[in-house]
Amino acid sequence: MRQGVVIAAVGALVFVGVGIATLPASLLVGRLPPELTVEGVSGTVWNGGADAIRLRGTPLGAFSWSAEPAALLTGEFSFRIEVTRPDGYVRGRIAATIGGALTGTDLDMQLPLTTLHPGSQEDWRGGLHGTVQSVRLERGWPVLLVGAFQMTGLTPPSSDLPIGDYALEFDGRADTPTQIVGRVRDLAAPLVVRAQLVIRRDRSYTLEGEVTPRPDAPPDVSRAVAFLGNPDAAGRRTFQITGTF
Repeated sequence: MRQGVVIAAVGALVFVGVGIATLPASLLVGRLPPELTVEGVSGTVWNGGADAIRLRGTPLGAFSWSAEPAALLTGEFSFRIEVTRPDGYVRGRIAATIGGALTGTDLDMQLPLTTLHPGSQEDWRGGLHGTVQSVRLERGWPVLLVGAFQMTGLTPPSSDLPIGDYALEFDGRADTPTQIVGRVRDLAAPLVVRAQLVIRRDRSYTLEGEVTPRPDAPPDVSRAVAFLGNPDAAGRRTFQITGTF
C-alpha cells in the first residue's frame, strides 16, 4: 500500500510538472500591460515567441522570450527577451515583481528614432542605440531609469540636413515621480551642445540648453542656429524644444 501511495504521488508530481512546463504562451500574453498587444503567439509561458508585438498599436517587431525559473526564488518572474526587426533590435532581461512593477536590466537596443513617433513626418530622425542599465516601471511609468544612448545622424523635422551625433544619458539622480531627466551633449557634430531633456508622465518632453556652432560648421547649420537670436560673449545661444512622444 505504501509503495502504491509513493508511486501515485510521484505520478501526480510529474503530471503537475509537465502541466506547468507546457503552459501555453497565451497565459503570459494575457498578463501583458494593455499598451502591448501581440500577434501569432507560439510556444509556452517559459519559452515562446510572437510574430509581432505592438506598443499602442505601433509595430515593434518579432518577439521572443525565455524564462529564468531561478528568479522565482527572489519573488520575480524573469525573462530574457528579444525584439527583432529589419532595422534594429532590443534584447535584455525583464522581470515582473509580486507588487506589479516591471523591471529591466542590461537592455541593449538599436532602433530608428522614428520608432518613438511612427507615422509622423514632423519630428526628429536618425538612429538610436545604447543600453538601459536599469529601469523600473510602475503603472506604466519609469520611476527609475539609468542608461546611456547615442543618437546618430540626427536630422531635425522638415529638414534633410543631418546635424551630427549626440549622447543622451540618464542617471536617475534628478528624476521625480512625475518626470525623468537626462543630459544631452554632442559627440561628432558641427554643434557644441549642452542640454537637459525632461520627459513627463503625460509623454510630453522639453529639451533646453545651449548650442554653439563650431568654426567648421556647414553654412546651412550656422544660419539655422542664427535664428535662435544673438549669442552671448562666448558664442552660445540658448534654445528650447518641446513636443510629445
